[in-house]
Amino acid sequence: MSHNRFMPFMPVRVPRKHVATLVAALVVLACIVFFFQSRRESRPLDVVAGRIGLKADDLTVMGARVASRSGATLGTSRRLVYLMACSGATTGTTLEAEATRAADLAEKRGLTPRQAATALLSQTPSTDAEEALRNC
Repeated sequence: MSHNRFMPFMPVRVPRKHVATLVAALVVLACIVFFFQSRRESRPLDVVAGRIGLKADDLTVMGARVASRSGATLGTSRRLVYLMACSGATTGTTLEAEATRAADLAEKRGLTPRQAATALLSQTPSTDAEEALRNC
């Protein structure tokens, strides 16, 4: 095929495998961006503990006590202690009792820690549970 002065730009054929690779790379990139954008912002444990007058170690130990009293797993109990403290709806003196109630609720109804905390906080008329747990 000789060069034709009336056709200055020759169409370039891109192999299909390169197009598929490019599409796959864009999908992976979109998934990574979506993952980081959709993550909830959480606060460090020492910041949450400080809000209610406790230390981070106090919350960690409290999670173990809640687990032993409620029968919930240690992970569920720690998450509930964190959520209840982060919500600001409890104080340092009532946190353990509230977290134990939430753990019992999670175990009996098969709820996630967030669902159990929301259900427990919803029982308090002056607390908007969704708003209290927004950044927790």
